[in-house]
Amino acid sequence: MDLLEQFKEALKLEQEGKFHEALTLYTSIITVDNSFRAALLNLGSLYYRMKRYNEALDSFMGALKLKEDYIVLFNIGTLFFRIGQYKKAIVVLNQCKKLNSDFVIALLVKGIAFSKLNHYKAALACFKEVLAKNPENKVALTAIVLLFYEQKNYSGALYYLRKYEGYYKSFRFKDIAQDIILKCARHESAELIHFSLQKKEFKKFDEFVATVPETIFNDSKGDIASKIKHLEKHIRTTPEAESLLSLSLCYLFQGNSQKAIYYLAQVTQSS
Repeated sequence: MDLLEQFKEALKLEQEGKFHEALTLYTSIITVDNSFRAALLNLGSLYYRMKRYNEALDSFMGALKLKEDYIVLFNIGTLFFRIGQYKKAIVVLNQCKKLNSDFVIALLVKGIAFSKLNHYKAALACFKEVLAKNPENKVALTAIVLLFYEQKNYSGALYYLRKYEGYYKSFRFKDIAQDIILKCARHESAELIHFSLQKKEFKKFDEFVATVPETIFNDSKGDIASKIKHLEKHIRTTPEAESLLSLSLCYLFQGNSQKAIYYLAQVTQSS
């Protein structure tokens, strides 16, 4: 069996949930040919899912040496973020941005990394940059509202609260909205009644951050299920790496690891 056939077999094993068998085969491929970039990327992703982060980093770094691209840099940046090395994550995500300045997912992760370091001004700058590229981005809007609110910048929070409400029918800031309006000395009873009818969700920025994996792809196209439908239609004509990665992660967040792996493999082949 040649290396390409072995790679296809490893991918099949991974799709079937036979991770240890797939790991063994990917490792065997790289032992024979350490320039087999797709195998390195898949191995890194597999190690990441198994929470073997040091080995995942080694695999991603090996792939990066063969070809520098923003997808691999994003993988490395999110890996550093996952293990709490936020400064390293920011450095790598900055490199990612240099290669693709429109990759807003990296900006979102970088913004959250800055917030973890209590660098709120830098975090806000990242989230505002996301909105400059995508004014309806729900994660960025939510983050800015909560950060302004926690910093007692109520006029700023109210400004972005209005933007959020303008884009989305569902509203999630009941308690915060009432408090902001009162503290801005805006006691219009109609506004308070309107907000009091809305669903209560986040109170603190940290509570919101914990939900980001579920909401990061929610935008004007709706929830994750709607985004999957949109992305699958999009990649039929334009199968670029960013859309494939987004689709892979959407399926991962839905719990469909088989389809997540399938589209991740297509990302590595298109990179």
